[in-house]
Amino acid sequence: MADVVSTGEAFSSTDALREIWPVIAEVVAGTALVTLDERPGVAYTNSGGSTDSETVGALTISGIPSGGVGLDALQCSVAVDGTYEFAVTGATGSTANQTQIYAVVAGDRITSLTTSDGTGSNSKFGKVNNPQDYVGAATAICVKIGA
Repeated sequence: MADVVSTGEAFSSTDALREIWPVIAEVVAGTALVTLDERPGVAYTNSGGSTDSETVGALTISGIPSGGVGLDALQCSVAVDGTYEFAVTGATGSTANQTQIYAVVAGDRITSLTTSDGTGSNSKFGKVNNPQDYVGAATAICVKIGA
């Protein structure tokens, strides 16, 4: 199952509000997250144990550390505010601001974001917060985290 990952940050998060969260698997920056008590956030850094590969000509070097500095392997720095662009089922760039966005959670991971509350089974994630004259992809919108 693929994680839900932001395509960009529309409005910055606040440095002082970022938190360190445990994660159940490696995540990349921009991954939508939710705690067990349903607090939403977005990974601000790759988790501590993340690695990358670099290819130069015919040579590939793998295992290059790319995780957040000072984090354990299954920890990441998380933004709990700010506005991020995500693909959201049931929404377009013209979806009204303040429309509630929900996280569909399975196996302790967010599998999609949607405008449907799933008859109460989905977790509140944020609200639409598109800037004036926003033009995004057909299914991408700006979501204010935790609103």
